Amino acid sequence: MRRLAGYIISMMLVLWPILCKAQDSVTVHPSKLAVQVFADVGKGVESVIGKQTKWELGASAILTGKYNVTLEYGYGQLNPESVINNGDYTSEGKYFRGGFEYMFTIKPKIYLSAGAMYASSNFKDSGHVQIISNIWDDVNVEFSREGQTASWLEIIINTEMPLFKVEKPVLSNFFWGVRYRLRILTADISQPDFDIYAIPGYGRTYSNVVPAINLFIKYRIDF
Repeated sequence: MRRLAGYIISMMLVLWPILCKAQDSVTVHPSKLAVQVFADVGKGVESVIGKQTKWELGASAILTGKYNVTLEYGYGQLNPESVINNGDYTSEGKYFRGGFEYMFTIKPKIYLSAGAMYASSNFKDSGHVQIISNIWDDVNVEFSREGQTASWLEIIINTEMPLFKVEKPVLSNFFWGVRYRLRILTADISQPDFDIYAIPGYGRTYSNVVPAINLFIKYRIDF
């Protein structure tokens, strides 16, 4: 509950200034079709400062300014800490998401959208457990599992606005935003020996319902 409460509070803190921010200096050119490509910059920062490697790219098509069809593809090498006492754990693999959003124009070039996505991950995981004792024999166990799969649904809320408040070509097409996800695991990932502790694209498996936040930068082309 604490994790979910913190997630909701952080979402409100980010949404409020975005929805209240004026964009009078930005000219709007309505279009019936727009194409976007984007990257998750938050995962890039995590890869630089942390022990984990993550990246995620995506593309979307906006139809009639309201309907957004999105595809996402990513990779993760996860090394969550403190999941195994006296050992280590690694999960590595690729994942994809596909879904649909309905977009609302809050102010000129400030958008709020909501929708749902289906996601699937193909990955492998491995771990090592070591227990040293002065009384009994030491325990040293390793495991490695290939060909793991998992799937889940996501309820998403997305915000985006111009990265630069300018009218110059190219620069005015850059947007930044925040995507809030509520991931609902639908696959049975139970294992006979060691549990799966992390899934690329989904995260830690401490619950079948997991919140997440992504920070991204988009480039938009209107037709």
